[in-house]
Order: sequence, then structure tokens, then C-alpha cells
Amino acid sequence: MHILIILGILMNVHAFKEKHFTEPGLKDLLRKINGLEGEPMYSRVKRNVFVYHKKNQKEMVEEQFKEYEKCLKKREEERNEGKNTIRGLLVLEGQSVRLSCNLCQRPDQDFAKLQIIDWQQLRRQDSDFVFVDHENGRVKIDKSTRDLIFDAVDVLDAGQYFCINTYYREYEEIYQLDVLFKERLKTTKYEDIAQGKDKFLGEYWLKDRNIRTFTAWSEWTDCQDCNKKSIKRRVGLCMVNKIDKNLPVLPYDLPVLDLYPSGVPCRSTVLSKDLASVKRIKMRRSEVCLADCYKNCPTTPGYTLIKDKNGKVIETVEAGFYSLKKPPTLPPMVVRKVLYEPVNKHLILKCPKSQKSKALIRWQNNTIVLNPLTIRRQTRGRVFIDTINRLHIRRLRMTDTAPYNCWSSTVHLATIKVIVHEAYNDIKIKEYITLTGLGLTIFSISCILICTVCKGRKKKKRKK
Repeated sequence: MHILIILGILMNVHAFKEKHFTEPGLKDLLRKINGLEGEPMYSRVKRNVFVYHKKNQKEMVEEQFKEYEKCLKKREEERNEGKNTIRGLLVLEGQSVRLSCNLCQRPDQDFAKLQIIDWQQLRRQDSDFVFVDHENGRVKIDKSTRDLIFDAVDVLDAGQYFCINTYYREYEEIYQLDVLFKERLKTTKYEDIAQGKDKFLGEYWLKDRNIRTFTAWSEWTDCQDCNKKSIKRRVGLCMVNKIDKNLPVLPYDLPVLDLYPSGVPCRSTVLSKDLASVKRIKMRRSEVCLADCYKNCPTTPGYTLIKDKNGKVIETVEAGFYSLKKPPTLPPMVVRKVLYEPVNKHLILKCPKSQKSKALIRWQNNTIVLNPLTIRRQTRGRVFIDTINRLHIRRLRMTDTAPYNCWSSTVHLATIKVIVHEAYNDIKIKEYITLTGLGLTIFSISCILICTVCKGRKKKKRKK
């Protein structure tokens, strides 16, 4: 029985190992806060891949070492400018994260074999350095690039991480990883704002602490449907920043704020408990703004002319057909899973990443659309959709058995069939184990007493 329970847990853990789950527009907003706008995170370790067709071996090696020298030069420039002291990185709880060491790799070295890169974490409780435990499945190290990967970031993962070059015994990269807590958002309609029925939360200055609170807005998502009235939305995060960047935060300074020039969210692990408990920060909520929208569905395109290098038409392709010269790219397969879950469990379903980053994610129970604005109220908090589009079902019931479909605009991304079964009665199992143990104990004591009595009788017979 215990083996079946363990297998069920392992199946659930495997089923939830998905990557890249973010609210539309919110990921781009966090990139701006992290200072990564237009500068995607990359790993210099991956630069050892070169493809040459018309070059001999000597030219290939020369090109590789030139790239290696460029990487070293750029690395030195970054260090002189102070860019690589500490990289502040703010992520959503449950989001997947990859920390790159950004080490320049020599063409004649293979990091996968040398394993000269390792990761350490600075623990908050005792300020001690410990090597990152990457054997628990959720946290792992890429064998080829030695990047540190979090499949689903937890609040407990927040802290400083150091990429170590064990060959030279020095730090190559330092990350300050901070996590954004979950919170309930204030929902407003853009039409109500325009008519003066509602308003956004304004900026507030706390001059005695040298901090201000404001709202940072993401971009609008695309319209959910076409050829009919639909909705679009954007997310506004409650933010905290210094009023005067040259002065400290009072009464206790918070130097980590300097890593985020655009400010930090009110519900992040960056803020100290003293600062997070300030009423103007603690009570201020992040916002979601909804707006009506309308867009036309794409019309059927006309025929396409395929031409050669000289401009001569070699093929005419009608709408709905593909050219023999250019085979079509197949759409991604729909992810299909079956989960067996016990009654009363808190189930979390995740939707794979969509190619349309600004498209709204939609969940359906069979054909019934789950409205994220009303589903929590209708189910009294038992079913809800969080800010990173995960579907939560608390206290599972047998009636929750159904296929759950995940959509991005008109693209079907995943179907997860949930089958709810009766939970194993652990109390009865414990009772059976207890009774069996008690029976074995009584049987053992009885055997010992019988053996003792038999030995006593034999001794008496021998004396006679």
C-alpha cells in the first residue's frame, strides 16, 4: 500500500515539471525591473559551438580562439565597469529560472568533463556558505553548461548564489535571487476609470523613510477573441523605491535596493520585515485593469507566387495549400496527461508556455470556461487561478474528475485529465500494523514462557 502511495507522489511530481509559466505581460515587466530589457540572459559557456563547411581544421581553431579572446575582453570590460558585482534577479513564485555562470570557455576545455564550475548559496539563517543541493529534482545543474536551474522557484530559494570556478578558486558570478509573493489583486475596469467611477492607486511618498510607493504597469494583452466584443488586461505591481537614490532608507538602510534602480515589488523577499510591515506598503495592493476590446479575425489570404533567384514564377499556391518548395512547419503537439489524485488534496495544474506571449491563458472544465474573476467567489475560494495562470483546486472532490483544457487565444496547449479516487485509509493501516505487532509480541512472550517452563521440568527430572 505504501509503495502505491509513493508511486502516486512520484507521478504527480513528474507531471508538474513544466517550464516557463508566466502571466502575460508580467514577465516583461519583471525583466524591466531586473534591468534585462533588451539584454537576454545567456551563458558564455555555450559559445563553443561553431559550424564551418569550407574551412580547414587550423582555421576553425583560430576562429574559436578569437571568439574566446573577445569573450575575455568583454568580460574584463564588464568587471571594470562594475556590472558583474551582483546581479539582482526578481522572479515569480513557481517560475522556472536559469542562472548562468557566464564563464568564457577555452576551445580546448570541456566543462562537462572538467566540472570546474560549482554553485554555492549564502544561507540567511547563519550567513554560512553551502554548496547547492542539486539532487532533489527541483534544483539541478546543467551538465553541459553548468547553469543552475530551478524548475519551480520557492520563497525559501531566495538569497545569494555564487558561481565558483574551482580551478582558480574564485567567484565568476554572483546573483541576488528574490521571489515575488502571491497576493490577491485589486480589479478595476478601464471604462470605470474613464467615467470617474473608479481610480487607480496613486503614488505615495514616505519622506521620513526616503521611500515612495507606486504602481508599475505591464503592457496590454491581446484581445482574447476576434469578431466579437472581448477583453484585454494588464497587471500593475505595487512597487517601492527610494525618493533620493543618494540617501539611505531610514531608520535602517537597505543596500539591496540599489540592485533594482526601477524599484522592487511590495510583496518580494527584497524588502526587510521592518519595511514590508509599514502600513502604506503592507495594505497597498497590486492591480489588474480590464478593458473592452474588439479585433477582426484574419481574412483568407489570396494566392502566393513562388519565384526563383531570377524572379521567374515557378509555382502558384492557393490559400489553404502549401508550396512543395517550402514545407510547412507543424504546430506544436497538444500536451496530454492523466493524473490520479486522492480526495482532499490541493491540486495545482500548470499550462505550457504559449508562443504568443501577450495572449491570455484560458482554462476550461470540459467545455465550461473557468472565469478567473468569478470562479473563486462561485466556489468560495476552493477553485481559483493565480497570477501565473496555474489552476488551483483545493480539497479535491470526486465530482472534480474531468478533463481540464488549457488554451492560449485560439491555440489548444494542453489537456490534463484528472481522476479523483478515494484516499487510502492510513488510520486503518496503522491499526492493522499495531494489532499485528501486538499479536507477535504476545506470541513471542508465550513462546518464551513455555520454553522456560519446559527447561524447569527437565532440570527437576534430572535431579530425581
